Amino acid sequence: RQAKSLWERRGTLMLPMRLFLKTTRVLSVRLDTPALGSLWAPCKPANVGTQPTDAVEKALCVYVNSSIGVLALLGDRTNMKPTYPRFSMNDLKKIPVPDFAALDGAVDRLAKAYDAHAKDALLPLPSMDDCPTRRALDDAVVDALDLDAETVSAIRRSLSEEPSVTGRRYEGMGQGGGI
Repeated sequence: RQAKSLWERRGTLMLPMRLFLKTTRVLSVRLDTPALGSLWAPCKPANVGTQPTDAVEKALCVYVNSSIGVLALLGDRTNMKPTYPRFSMNDLKKIPVPDFAALDGAVDRLAKAYDAHAKDALLPLPSMDDCPTRRALDDAVVDALDLDAETVSAIRRSLSEEPSVTGRRYEGMGQGGGI
């Protein structure tokens, strides 16, 4: 009975349960066939409305791998090791995501971005400001969600310099070494 219950939880959209931020490239993947995982959790989108589930999954995958999605995933964590965060299923359920049912055309635009970039490599998070694929995903999210491109660019740049992402010690402001 327990095996059957687990088997029914399979999914094609996967989110991480653990990450090593310095080497992480993706924060969401979409598989061709449903699967279970120990370090990746299958997630099923809720409230898809009239949108096809596969299109919503593609849109979510683009969103989570964009700079805004990275910030959404990492922004509300309470880990003792910030460079190696762990996420519970409750943490993953609380990730702020757009209400795609309320946004005209957003799912279609993001799903098209997924199709266009699904095979493109993403650089590790410390190099995300230099990653052409991450920039393309950010552009798609900016367009689909009507966000300010400069703000998203600043978020991408800041995240790529974040000590928990780079694994480097915070140098403080100026020569005084901080507080």
